[in-house]
Amino acid sequence: MVRVVVEALGKDIPEGIGKLKVKDDPPGKPPAPRRDSVVVEVHAASVNFPDLLMTCGGYQYKPKLPYTPGTEACGIVSAVGEGVTDLAPGDSVMVGLREGCMCSQLLVPAAACTPLPQGLSFSQGASFLVAYTTAYHCLVERAQTQPKDVVLINGATGGVGLAAVQIAKAVGCQTIIATGSTADKLNAVQQCGATHCIDLADPSTPASKLGELLKEATGGRGVDVIYDPVGGEVFDASLRGTAWAARVLIVGFAGGVRPVIRANYALIKGLTIMGCRAGESVRMDPSLQAPRMAQLERWTKEGKLQPHVSHTFDASHVREAFLAVMERKVTGKAVVTFGHGGPPVDARSRL
Repeated sequence: MVRVVVEALGKDIPEGIGKLKVKDDPPGKPPAPRRDSVVVEVHAASVNFPDLLMTCGGYQYKPKLPYTPGTEACGIVSAVGEGVTDLAPGDSVMVGLREGCMCSQLLVPAAACTPLPQGLSFSQGASFLVAYTTAYHCLVERAQTQPKDVVLINGATGGVGLAAVQIAKAVGCQTIIATGSTADKLNAVQQCGATHCIDLADPSTPASKLGELLKEATGGRGVDVIYDPVGGEVFDASLRGTAWAARVLIVGFAGGVRPVIRANYALIKGLTIMGCRAGESVRMDPSLQAPRMAQLERWTKEGKLQPHVSHTFDASHVREAFLAVMERKVTGKAVVTFGHGGPPVDARSRL
């Protein structure tokens, strides 16, 4: 059994990545799955930005050392425990946990598994849950985005950004403005549905000018919804390009700087500022899960949602996978792939 392990935290993300280890345990006979649990042979697990933050203790959820990173994976059910009625050996599933997914075999609660939508590969399935549930929670459940809304997606070249572009398009939005860096990455974003792309790495369109660029793109009106997983200067400048009563969705701080919001600015522009945590929202209100996943599955079957995976690494090169995400080389998602064999890791407590 191959698994990635974090035994000690780094003082920052680069040092944390340097401490990642890959262990190949001797094969053994898998135990029978416990009640309401299943064994999953993992084909792929994706790298999300919180995975990087956890390696240095920089994320709000702090796993107990030692731990296996990874919040989502995709593979095939090999065994089911007593009480499991909606899954069977041979089913392809996506797995969502708080940690533990970067392992070739998992013993997980059946409730942590979602059937892999038809038409998606294992790598795409491993890239689906975090990005698309985040984007859906933000744009649909929190902002209640409507087709008439002008939507700004910051960090659109990343996994949660590209997912938000596709969901805004699925909702029916006619104007979707995306920010990112480099023409090649933004070309992929445009193919996913963005109507306007702003390259913040271009000296003529820096982040400092984002507010006025948004006003120009909207005829002086501004945007109705800001989806921001970046933070820092990008977030601050975005606020200057809002329409009256815009909804501002705080998704994360991938840029490394947590902005300070001026209350008087929110007051003057009538802004609604929302913190968005898709996983925590379901833990607080489990009734959100079924309709959320049903709609995401419908849109996927209709061809409206397609995770973009630009980088694939064997598990033995997991450090390179994390570095690719840290260095912003990835468009969409990066995944690590696994072999099989050995007793599964019990990840039942990692929801």
